[in-house]
Amino acid sequence: MTTLASPPPLEIGPAIAADVAEIAELLQAAARWIETWRGRLWDPDLLGEAFVAPVVARGEFLVARADGAIAGVAIVEPEDPLFWPDRPPGEAGYLHKLAVSRDYAGRGVSGALIEASAARAAGWGRDLLRLDCHPDLARVYEGFGFRRIDQREVAHPQSGRIIVARMERRLRP
Repeated sequence: MTTLASPPPLEIGPAIAADVAEIAELLQAAARWIETWRGRLWDPDLLGEAFVAPVVARGEFLVARADGAIAGVAIVEPEDPLFWPDRPPGEAGYLHKLAVSRDYAGRGVSGALIEASAARAAGWGRDLLRLDCHPDLARVYEGFGFRRIDQREVAHPQSGRIIVARMERRLRP
C-alpha cells in the first residue's frame, strides 16, 4: 500500500529577484530528472540564471512556496508567437516550464500552479490558457482540464526542430 503525503500549504505568487538562483536550480534539477525516464526534454544548460532573471524581471514566473522553499514554478506569458503563431493576440495566456521540486512531487503543486496560471490569464481578460508539451505528456495535461488542439513541428531557436502537442483549457464557460 502506498501512502501519499498530504498537500503542503502553498503560497503562490510572482517570483522576486532573490528567487532567481533557486528557480534556476529547480529547473535544472527537473530537466536532469526528466532525462532519467524519458530522454532530453529541456536542456539543463539553458535553464540557468541567465534564462531565469529576465523572466522574473518581467513578472512572468510564478512560484509555489511551501515550508519556506520554492516547491514549484511556472511561467505564464501573455503571448506565445513561437508555438502559437496562428492564433490572434489577446485570446489566451500561455503556460511554460511548469516544474515541481522532487521533494513536493505528487502533492498537488502542479495543479495549484495551473490554477494560479489560469487565474492570472483570466485576470488579463483571456478566455483560454494554452501550453505546448511533448506529445507523451498530453494525457497528463488532459487530467488538468486541457484538451489537445493539434500536434506540430516547431523550429525552436535553442532546441532545433521539435514536435509538440498544443493544448488549451477554456477559462470561462
